[in-house]
Amino acid sequence: MMKRKLSFLEIAAALLNNLRKNTQYNCYDAVPDNTPSPLIFAEVVGKRDSSSKTMYKETFIAYVHAIAAPGDSRVQIYNMIHDVEEALTEDLVLPDDITFLFCTETGVQSVQNSSSSFEKDETNEWHAVIGFEITVSYGLKCKT
Repeated sequence: MMKRKLSFLEIAAALLNNLRKNTQYNCYDAVPDNTPSPLIFAEVVGKRDSSSKTMYKETFIAYVHAIAAPGDSRVQIYNMIHDVEEALTEDLVLPDDITFLFCTETGVQSVQNSSSSFEKDETNEWHAVIGFEITVSYGLKCKT
């Protein structure tokens, strides 16, 4: 039986907690003006029902932005992508009445429409966007 649904705020907080705990970078949900890079910011951009015949489930779509310090080398952005991927292999901590099922990476997205997965922005910083889908369960369905 489903008692309640997880809010965007709760899933974003859990995502940021894992990134803060498991990376060396400052992590934000909104980056303050003039914040120096490198940094990470995360956003939850959508959700969809993923229920099965027996279980209430929902999948949240999140993007994690990694922004490297200015420079020509891609080494830092590659390391940041790896660190984000590793940080999100650890289960997210959610409220007790909601079960974290899994987090799946959907790939490195391009910031702009181009053939490159990494784009330098006007500040000479490399910026990568890593997509994730986070699936949670609200409980089993019961026949009445």
